[in-house]
Amino acid sequence: MFQRATFADASSELMDAEFVIMGMPFDSTTSFRPGSRAGPEAVRQASWNFETYIHRHGVNLNDLLVCDLGDLDMGSTPDRAWEAIRAGIGLLPSRALPVTIGGEHSITPPIVGELLRRGKLSVLVLDAHLDLREEYGGTAKSHACASRRILDHPIEGYASIGIRSGSEEEYAYARDMGIEFHESDEVAERGMAAVLDDALDGLSERIYLSIDFDAIDPAYAPAVGNPEPFGLHPRDVRLVIDRLADRIAGLDVNEIAPVYDSGQTATLGAKLIREFMAARAGGRG
Repeated sequence: MFQRATFADASSELMDAEFVIMGMPFDSTTSFRPGSRAGPEAVRQASWNFETYIHRHGVNLNDLLVCDLGDLDMGSTPDRAWEAIRAGIGLLPSRALPVTIGGEHSITPPIVGELLRRGKLSVLVLDAHLDLREEYGGTAKSHACASRRILDHPIEGYASIGIRSGSEEEYAYARDMGIEFHESDEVAERGMAAVLDDALDGLSERIYLSIDFDAIDPAYAPAVGNPEPFGLHPRDVRLVIDRLADRIAGLDVNEIAPVYDSGQTATLGAKLIREFMAARAGGRG
């Protein structure tokens, strides 16, 4: 099921691990620029760039129990990919927190579905796009339908931050269904802390965080499948991670397509994953 690869400082065995890293290299529903299937490898390579000690949290990642299971064998169709994801997440011990590297955003709905088996869950998505289409490109499991499929699950609450793109029909659907989203312009005007406060009002204590890297402005993260200008600053994303670290039941970093830059987007992805693990561990102390 898994092909071996290694994220820096991931030396724990699965049954002992606090954090389990999994690659999900799938991009078969890509609608603009392909290549996010190479995201897991690029993020892992970039992870070796950093010191193990993160001073902001007083945490040395060498002291954490991190396991890297490698990449799932995703197949070539959305149905096959979703089956593989469900099986992979289902393997994890209950104490292990999944940290997933995509792949396109279509990986998120089946992860959420499996984590609901562990208990009630809300979902916060950072994304440039509403992703509320019923179907796209002939499939309801497209990356362009990710949030719509998340909302098919019996989650406790949902919000997205960073939005600046969607079809007219998607905006109408969000309005009619009362789906909470916050545009990146709102973050620029009010600050992420205030916007996050509003988003969290509708979410339960246990939260799944999905970071579509096109939420971040392409000045900082150009290597994504569907880049959209006027996005979030990386520090906005880090603030979300810091604030939610103790509440996160799972995290994914998706839509990094490394061929479109010289490594800066994958480096940011690796850094944010490491910041999350340090923030989580630092909060225990």
